[in-house]
Amino acid sequence: MRRNALRLAGHVCLLTAALALTVPATAVPATAVPAAAGPVRTARAAALPQLRSVSLPIKGTFKGPSENIAVTGTLDVSVITLPNTAGGGTAQIISSLDDASGTGDPSGGTYDLVGAHRDDLPFSAAATTTLKVRPVLQLISPVVPPNPVVPPNPIRPVTVSVTLSSTGAIGAVTATVGP
Repeated sequence: MRRNALRLAGHVCLLTAALALTVPATAVPATAVPAAAGPVRTARAAALPQLRSVSLPIKGTFKGPSENIAVTGTLDVSVITLPNTAGGGTAQIISSLDDASGTGDPSGGTYDLVGAHRDDLPFSAAATTTLKVRPVLQLISPVVPPNPVVPPNPIRPVTVSVTLSSTGAIGAVTATVGP
């Protein structure tokens, strides 16, 4: 429960920071335009940041350092888009493993997978953009002595795909395990 509250607080902080980047520092006073001067033209309003968080079940097999590993668990993905006024912009994809473990084949050994990763990618002003990232995660081997000094193995077993519109609207968010 506490972990979910902390995660939600983190998302709120990220969204607040993203909104602060889009609000102008100074306000320009409105001026009246005489009717004879023609139609009033307004500048296009700045596009608002979008935020979407999902918990995706992950299940599949990938090639580990010494054997194939069948992994199951949950990947929490948060996507924040900061669109430009003319279309396109920047997307931040934050991936975090939650209760993920694996079983080695043929050893039957149990592995733990941990980690979180953040990617900042541009998206285009085209109609639809699909961004694919492979977050760096850590694989903790079952064969380690007590209080190991050996660091875990960095791996990239999961591919996260996010579909974005040119305005930064977030569509499908998926995660797959394996090549």
